[in-house]
Amino acid sequence: MHLRLIWLLLLFPILILGQEIDSLQDHIDLGIYPAISYTPETNLSFGAFALMIVKNKSNPNNYTPSLISPKIAYTLNNQMILGLEGSFFTQKNGRVNAEIKYSDYPDYFFRIGNANNPKIKELYKRQFMSTQGYVMKGITSTLFAGVLFDFDYSILKDLIPNGMLNQENPQGIKGGRSAGAGIGLTFDDRDHLLYPRKGKFIQVGARWYGSIIGSDYQYQHFFFDYRQYQTFFSKQRILAFQLSAQFNQGNIPFYKLSKLGGKDYLRGIDNTNLYTAQHSFYGQIEGRQHLFWRLGGVLFAGVGDVFDHLKELNVEHLKINYGIGGRFQALKEQSLNIRLDLGFTNKGQSALYFSIKEAF
Repeated sequence: MHLRLIWLLLLFPILILGQEIDSLQDHIDLGIYPAISYTPETNLSFGAFALMIVKNKSNPNNYTPSLISPKIAYTLNNQMILGLEGSFFTQKNGRVNAEIKYSDYPDYFFRIGNANNPKIKELYKRQFMSTQGYVMKGITSTLFAGVLFDFDYSILKDLIPNGMLNQENPQGIKGGRSAGAGIGLTFDDRDHLLYPRKGKFIQVGARWYGSIIGSDYQYQHFFFDYRQYQTFFSKQRILAFQLSAQFNQGNIPFYKLSKLGGKDYLRGIDNTNLYTAQHSFYGQIEGRQHLFWRLGGVLFAGVGDVFDHLKELNVEHLKINYGIGGRFQALKEQSLNIRLDLGFTNKGQSALYFSIKEAF
């Protein structure tokens, strides 16, 4: 079993070391937690992440707190990741979502396509700074419209002379700027932002990348995301469903292509770069159950694929995943979970994930 991350931070170290500060003020909850991980590429990694929730009581029917989550990780190979993720909701029915990230980390190139062999890969390093998100204004209490933004500046390092990446010479091998802006529409009637038990979230959008806004690459990106939540037989038992698709057109850098895998999309694919192409789609379902105290569990499954042309899609290439996960409620007064998921695929892969918030 190849584990993308072998996480040493499990439940009891969290309980012992987590510096939870509930109700720092009447409207703020804060938690700070350490994290330790290991991969062959990075060696031992040390870090920490924080959770800060600013309560919003302006809409009693839909709980929409603002969430800020910084994180830092540093490895014995002198590699670093810095990140800041935030979701903000204004009193006047506005919402802002943004993620800022700096990374100097190794990764693998597997070629581009949906039938790659996970054993045929090449290690390289991508140093980048990126930000992505949206700013939207409510048209009604559940319908929002606004602008989308995406910026990435990348430098590729440690490429092997005459190696696979140099021989393939994909778009983006020289790095550079990828800058895009666009429009988006969101429908959201979920009863709870952090841990919904009922309702729907639907988002569609398009971004355009070009030299007029400073991009070295010219392409377009379109996406669709549908999520639905419903309790069944008990308020403590939730069924969550997601259907998502992404489409790209133009000269897109290979590291910005549509992907599968990772902590949110078809967990079990052991590297998000294994299957990449212009377009992707996937559907996933998850059953969530509160167990006792601040602990919960989930079962999940999904199916999807990446493709450049419709003729590439067939049943043989479909990626099917399934798995199990544990949940720990990070803050006593908030339904915000730290999660540990173990996923498997029909291609014989497996992966372990440690993260914050539900996958969808």
